Amino acid sequence: MEAHFSRSLFLAFVFFSASVFSQTSEIVKLLNGHLKNDLEIKTEYNHFGDTIRIVKPYTILGDILKVELEYKGENGHYIEEQEVSLNKITAIGKDINIILDTEESAVKINRKYIGKSNAKPEYNGVYNMFFTGIRFQKHNKHFGEAFQKAFEKQATK
Repeated sequence: MEAHFSRSLFLAFVFFSASVFSQTSEIVKLLNGHLKNDLEIKTEYNHFGDTIRIVKPYTILGDILKVELEYKGENGHYIEEQEVSLNKITAIGKDINIILDTEESAVKINRKYIGKSNAKPEYNGVYNMFFTGIRFQKHNKHFGEAFQKAFEKQATK
């Protein structure tokens, strides 16, 4: 009887973990796929005047969404790591970027400057917006809808 209970408990845990993992992996899959596609777009007019390179793709560990990107441009060269707890995200927005709005000071930012820069070699701070790096795709309504659904499913788990 005891072995039967343990087996049942183990199976319940496996099914619960698989459903939670599948939702978070859907969020990661959407972000990484669209960021990669976005960075492959060749634009003659780059509003930002910089380039982005993926250092470490989007991951979710526990409930922490994290990414590390390298920015090179006229205003400097730096590597930035952003992280935010999924339950601190309040909205998905779009202006020029796809942005995750969050509770106040929920996004942790660690920026390391490379090469010549007037800035300090490192910046650690907090913010209320998580910039995804996705900014060149003009017709990305389908991405926004799929992204919102993935977050809604994650929230109901």
